[in-house]
Amino acid sequence: MKPMPTTVETIDELAARWVVRVDAGDLSADEQREFDAWLRADSRHLGAYVRARAQWIDLDRLAALYGRGHAQPHSPSCEPQRMTPAVPRRRLLAAAVAGMGILVGTLSWTMLHRDRQDISSGIGEVRRIALADGSSVVLNTNSEVIVELTTQRRNIRLVRGEALFEVAHDKSRPFIVEAHDTGVRAVGTAFSVRLEGTQVDVTVTEGVVEVAELKSLSGAVSRSASTAPVDGIRRVAAHERAIIASAAPPVVQPVAPAEAQRRLAWKDGMVSFEGESLRTAVSEINRHNRRQIVIDDPSLASVPVVGVFRTTDIDGFIAAAAAALNARATVDGDLIRLQYASHPE
Repeated sequence: MKPMPTTVETIDELAARWVVRVDAGDLSADEQREFDAWLRADSRHLGAYVRARAQWIDLDRLAALYGRGHAQPHSPSCEPQRMTPAVPRRRLLAAAVAGMGILVGTLSWTMLHRDRQDISSGIGEVRRIALADGSSVVLNTNSEVIVELTTQRRNIRLVRGEALFEVAHDKSRPFIVEAHDTGVRAVGTAFSVRLEGTQVDVTVTEGVVEVAELKSLSGAVSRSASTAPVDGIRRVAAHERAIIASAAPPVVQPVAPAEAQRRLAWKDGMVSFEGESLRTAVSEINRHNRRQIVIDDPSLASVPVVGVFRTTDIDGFIAAAAAALNARATVDGDLIRLQYASHPE
């Protein structure tokens, strides 16, 4: 693949070509080195490749739809109808992308997701989704979002669980996350939103977001794109966290960068505890596993826990907790019961 000028258009074209080449089969060692070098050469390349990959997946679905559903009419010789195979159509689309240097992901997005897209993750699954506007969403375990992208707005509703949002800058289309009755508005930033009962927890790692009651925030967006403060709207900057309880104004508090990263360790399949109670640690581990831990001894529940664990390694967590806390684990079907092996004096 010969070098091309690094404009946005040519970067998108090269990203589309790489997606086609990677999808065609395993890259040779030389091709893999070339691909890795291209990704490292410009900070825009990875984002372009992720967007192109998401659009390619939509093309795959679109080709499959057309391949399944379009039969040829009966001929005069009464030959049976034949289904048009999906793969050849998909390869024609690939040729169009590679040959003309254009991305038709916007078209496929419109055709496949006219109204909205419902995206969820299973228990123990972490899922990353590239959106058509260049933003991305990372879902934590057992989480769900509903995505609605229009020419005026980008609306995401967090139905359950937790999600990390990396928002592409677009002043003309506000990016608003709805969680219960709370709205979180962002432009070109990164932040996480977590639902826990009726509480909404927002942690900002880059940029600034606005947090408010949903109807107040939506009204402010409708009235003006001004950045002037509006009553009832709290701004939350990078390395800050907002906690919104039911019918209460947001409580904003600082969060050290290391703490923010620790809170987001789940995106790498890990959980990190720095003195949280065993009750809190078990609750977090249980979110990621179908097998569940039960603390049978109330005096054990408040003992602090320190350590880094893989989210789905429930046996490793139990072994470490038992060894560190003088506890005994008993298996009862899908339940693992924890209690003191012998009560401390």
